[in-house]
Amino acid sequence: MYLTELYLENTGPISKCHVKPPFADNGNPLPVVVVGPNGSGKSVFLSYIVDSLTEFAKEAFDDIAPRDSLDRPYFRIMHPMAIRSGLPFSLSLLHFRAHESDLYYREKVGNLDRKTYPHDLKHAFSQVWNWEKDKNEKDVSADKKVVETEMRVCVHAFFPMRRREEPDWLNPRSLKVELNPLSPRFTRQLDKPLWVETSAEKNIPWILDMFLDSLIDLGPSSRIQTIEGRTVIHINGSESEIVDIRNHFLLRQARQNIERILQAILQDATAQLRVNLRGTRPSRLSIELGNGKIIPALQSLSEGQSQLLHLFTTIIRYGEQGNLNRSIRLSDITGLVVIDEIDSHLHPTLQHDVLPELIQLFPKVQFVVSSHSPLFLLGMENKFDPDGLAILEMPTGRRINSEQFSEFGKAFEYYQATQYFEEEIEKRFAEGNKPLVLTEGPLDSCYIRTALAQLGYSEFLNSFDIEFVGIEDKKGTHYGGDDGLNHFRNIYESNPSLFHRPILLLYDFDTQKPSE
Repeated sequence: MYLTELYLENTGPISKCHVKPPFADNGNPLPVVVVGPNGSGKSVFLSYIVDSLTEFAKEAFDDIAPRDSLDRPYFRIMHPMAIRSGLPFSLSLLHFRAHESDLYYREKVGNLDRKTYPHDLKHAFSQVWNWEKDKNEKDVSADKKVVETEMRVCVHAFFPMRRREEPDWLNPRSLKVELNPLSPRFTRQLDKPLWVETSAEKNIPWILDMFLDSLIDLGPSSRIQTIEGRTVIHINGSESEIVDIRNHFLLRQARQNIERILQAILQDATAQLRVNLRGTRPSRLSIELGNGKIIPALQSLSEGQSQLLHLFTTIIRYGEQGNLNRSIRLSDITGLVVIDEIDSHLHPTLQHDVLPELIQLFPKVQFVVSSHSPLFLLGMENKFDPDGLAILEMPTGRRINSEQFSEFGKAFEYYQATQYFEEEIEKRFAEGNKPLVLTEGPLDSCYIRTALAQLGYSEFLNSFDIEFVGIEDKKGTHYGGDDGLNHFRNIYESNPSLFHRPILLLYDFDTQKPSE
């Protein structure tokens, strides 16, 4: 199920917003990124999508919202305070498409006569064009069977801005891992919450199960035979457990998909999941990095890393509840995922490089997200091309040309260069016990060495190190001059514990830097 059209009028800061999310030629949805300053209506925009999904799901399932007497509460409340200031009504219309079926949502608050309201949208939303003039009301038009199939088989979730995952140091609550968390399913129970604020407690047992599935032992108690041209196996003599033997190897791919997400997040192409011994705390799962180091538990990841892992793991887990093969082939997972402030808690590299890479793993999932980060937008543009996503500026929903964000490209290049310089500084100068003299240019150290040697101070040269502060490579010299020395000083003052020796910054005479 995908969002195909949205119309908002007089709601919150939004006067009019009419959006038709784009799709690729092959029918796959393009990512939609909603941007704008605080108070421009980004969260309002997302809330109507989530409210629509909630109202649809309530048509087929009983565990979407708690029942209050005979009614169930709305996700998004209807209140005159939500109407744009000074106006008599707000109107919200959304259209979704699920294969060949259409689903509609409408909310009207305040005083609005449908007979006199301009009919430009009536044809597109005729199924829900039936409100009373003075009544606050919601209405949906959706086939119950279509909703049930879509919600069970596809991924539909909202990740709010205040999403969180508990770290391993939080005492006394550590996440409990159950090897076989079985619970009965009921006909009208979806068991996939639309609101996903935290998911590690569900995801970690599921990841462990997936890991164990990849290690299934096809032992002597199993009986292999051919059925309709397929090689199958009866496990433990049970006729009800017939498994295509090829699935044993495909299940490894499901595990590798989780590891692929971890590798992207950790920026380590060889990171792998490992199982700890029984009784190990806080988790039986650990991560082995390419350099041999071990992250002892999934809960040991940073806040940003953990959020990314569990956000995208939840998408896979929700997807495979309708079809186990979808954890193997991520490109088969379909659905609509809404994320508020997707860049929250994320390091710039995760925003620019990792998030777009992870989104691209799910080409048939419609991502509608809000963001404050120009780095995320640049990363999305680099990964999807300018025509491969829609950037919508609130409160109008106007599609923005990516060139408007080109100024941030220079900012990111500067950030990358600064980060590289800091890493090189630590690598070159943090170690060593001799006093260190840093110069503005690469020739300065040569001149000083030569002068001391000519003056008979060769032995004195052995008592200290003298180096160019910048970096030399095939393209020339970088990060030198008085700016390079000033930058080094900033690094030193921010991280004095990195350096364990006296350091002299030697500026050129023409810099007119006062001695300190």
